[in-house]
Amino acid sequence: MELKKLLIITGSLLLAFLIFIVGFMFIFQLNHKKDSSTYYKQGIEYYNKNDFQNAYYNFSKIYPNSPLFLNSLYKQAKSAEMLEDYKTALKKYSLMNKLIKNETISPFILWRMAIINFENKNERNAKKYFLTLKNEYKTSEYGIASNYYLSKITKNKKERKEYLLDYIKYSPKGRYIKEVISEILNDKEIITNDYEKLIIADALLQNGLYKNSINILKNVPINLSWVCLIKTLNELNSGRNIIKVANKGFSFDNSNFDEETLLETIKIYLKYTNSPLVSLNEIYKIAQDERIKGLALYLSANYVDENEAIKRKIKFNESFPSSKLASSVLYELFMESFKNNKTVLAMKYGKKYMALYKNKNESPAIYYYMAVMKKKMLDNSYKEVINKLFAEYPESYYSYKAYSTFVDKNFSNKRNLKITKNSYIPYPNKENKKERQFFEILAKTGDFKSFEDFRIQNPLISSWVEYKKGNRALSSVLARDYINSFETAPKRGDVAYKLAYPIYYGENINKEAKKKNLNPYLILALMKEESHFDPEIRSSVGATGLMQIMPTTAQMISGKSFSIEELQNEKLNIILGTSYFKYLMNEFLDNEPLCVLSYNSGPNAVKKWLDEHKGNSMDVLAESIPYFETKNYIKKVYTAYWNYLLTYEKIKI
Repeated sequence: MELKKLLIITGSLLLAFLIFIVGFMFIFQLNHKKDSSTYYKQGIEYYNKNDFQNAYYNFSKIYPNSPLFLNSLYKQAKSAEMLEDYKTALKKYSLMNKLIKNETISPFILWRMAIINFENKNERNAKKYFLTLKNEYKTSEYGIASNYYLSKITKNKKERKEYLLDYIKYSPKGRYIKEVISEILNDKEIITNDYEKLIIADALLQNGLYKNSINILKNVPINLSWVCLIKTLNELNSGRNIIKVANKGFSFDNSNFDEETLLETIKIYLKYTNSPLVSLNEIYKIAQDERIKGLALYLSANYVDENEAIKRKIKFNESFPSSKLASSVLYELFMESFKNNKTVLAMKYGKKYMALYKNKNESPAIYYYMAVMKKKMLDNSYKEVINKLFAEYPESYYSYKAYSTFVDKNFSNKRNLKITKNSYIPYPNKENKKERQFFEILAKTGDFKSFEDFRIQNPLISSWVEYKKGNRALSSVLARDYINSFETAPKRGDVAYKLAYPIYYGENINKEAKKKNLNPYLILALMKEESHFDPEIRSSVGATGLMQIMPTTAQMISGKSFSIEELQNEKLNIILGTSYFKYLMNEFLDNEPLCVLSYNSGPNAVKKWLDEHKGNSMDVLAESIPYFETKNYIKKVYTAYWNYLLTYEKIKI
C-alpha cells in the first residue's frame, strides 16, 4: 500500500515537473519570438543608419531556432564586411552556406566568400569558391563574373585565355568587359583562331568599338566574318561597303549561321538598296544556301501586289518547308483564305498546319478557326478541335473565343459578376521553405535593396519581388513572360497567374460597373492593358491615369475640364473611364468587342472598319484591322479578361 502511494506521488511530481518544463519552454519561445522580432527590427534600423556595430550586435542576439536566423546571419555578414571584420564575415557566410544551398541564394554567398578571400590575398580559397561558382552556377551573373577573377588568379596561360573568352562570350556587356577587352587586345597570344576572333569582334561591336571590331574581322575569312561585318558597318552607316560585303556573303555556303541571323542580315542590306524587290530577286538567283533563297522569296512578298504575294507565299510554303518561317507563312495563307470565304482552301491549309506544327504562336488561332468552319459545315469533329484548344492553350485569347462561341454564348455579356477582393500573393517557390522564409522576411521588412545582392534570374521570383515593391507593370509583365515561356502552360492555381493578372481597385470598379451595368472584369482587364495599374502614367499624346483618359474625352463625358493631377486621381479616373465605356456601349448597341476596339482607336475608326467589312463576322473584322497595335489590343484585353475569370471565378473548360 505504501509503495502504491509512493508511486502515485512520484508520478504526480514527475507530471507536474513535465508540465512546468513545457510551460516554461512555451513562455521562453513566446518571449524569444518577441525578442527576435525586436532585435531584428532594431538591427535593420541601425543598419540603415550605417551604424554597423550596433546592427551586428542586434542581429547576433537572434537564436538559431528563430525564423529570422538565416536573415540575421546574412545581415551579420554584411555588417561585419562594412566594419572590415572579414574573418567574422567569412564565418557567417560559411555558416549560411551550410544552412541553405540553392541556385537563388548560394551564388551570392559564394561570391562574397570568393571576393573577400581574393581581396585579402588568399587566392587559394578564392579560386576554390570562384571555381564552384563557374562549375555549379555557370549561367548566373556571379558564375559568369567568376571567369574574370579566375583569369587574374591563374598562372596558366591556357586557363587564363579560356576564362577571358568565356567571360566575353557569356557577358559581352558585363561589368568587367572593358578591362577584359583591353587585356585581350593587348595580348596577341590570346586570340588564336577564327572562332575566338569572331567572339571578340562581336563583343567589340556590342560595346560600340566598331573600328576595333572591323580590324579584327579583317583577319577572319570573309565567309565567316561577313555577317558580323555587315552589323558593324550598319552602325557606321557605311551603305556602299555593306552592299559590297553582302553580295559576296549571299553566295557563300552559310551553314554556320542560323536562319534568324541571316534574316536580320538581309533586312540590314535592304535598307541600303535602291530597289528591295530587284535586290531580293537577285539574292534568290545567286544564293547557294537554300535558307537564304527562301528568306529572299519570303521577304519579296512584301514588295508586290496582293495576288503576287499569295503566289510567292505558296511557292515558299511548297519549296522551303523546313524554314523556321514556314509555319507563319502557312498561317498567313490560311487566314487569307478564311477571311475571303475560301473555306475549302482554308481547310486544306488548316489541316496541313495541324499535322505539321504544334506549340507555335499561331496554333490557337488555327484551332479556333478550324472549329468555326467545321461547325458551319455541320462537321461534329469541331468538338474535338475545341477540346484540343482548351487542353493545349487554355489561357489564350482563342480559348476565350471558343468558350464564348461554342460553350456559353452569353458568357461575354455577363454583367452580374463581382470582382473578388484583392488577395495575398505568396512567394512562388513553395518547395524551398528556407528560401521562401528568407525572401518573405526581406519583403516584409521593406529591405528591397538586399534583393539586388542575389541577382535573381528566375522571372517568376523577380515578378513577386516587383509585386512586393509595388512595381505593378513590371511584375505583371515578368509573370506573363514566365507563363508564355512554357510549351504547356502552368496549371491553374499556379501563383504565376495571380502575379500576371493581379487585382487592384476592385471595390471602385465593382461600384462603377454596377451603377453603369458594365462587366467589372472587362473593365479590370481594360485597365490592366491601358496602364498596368499605374495611376500616374501619362502617354505621349496626353492619355492619363489608370484608364488612360484623354483630357478632351473627360470633358466630353462630364462637361468639365480637369487638370492632369485631377485625372491621376484613381477614383475620378475610374469614374471617367467607365463613363466613357458606357458611352461607347450606347454608341455600339452594347457590342462589347466593338467598344474595346473603340476605346483604343476611337469610335470613328471602328465605324469605318464596319463599313468596309459589311456582312463579315466580328472575327473577320478583328483579324482585318490594318493597325497592328489595335488588332493586338483587343486580343490582349480579352486574354486578360479570360484569365481573370479562369483565375478568380474558377471557370471550368
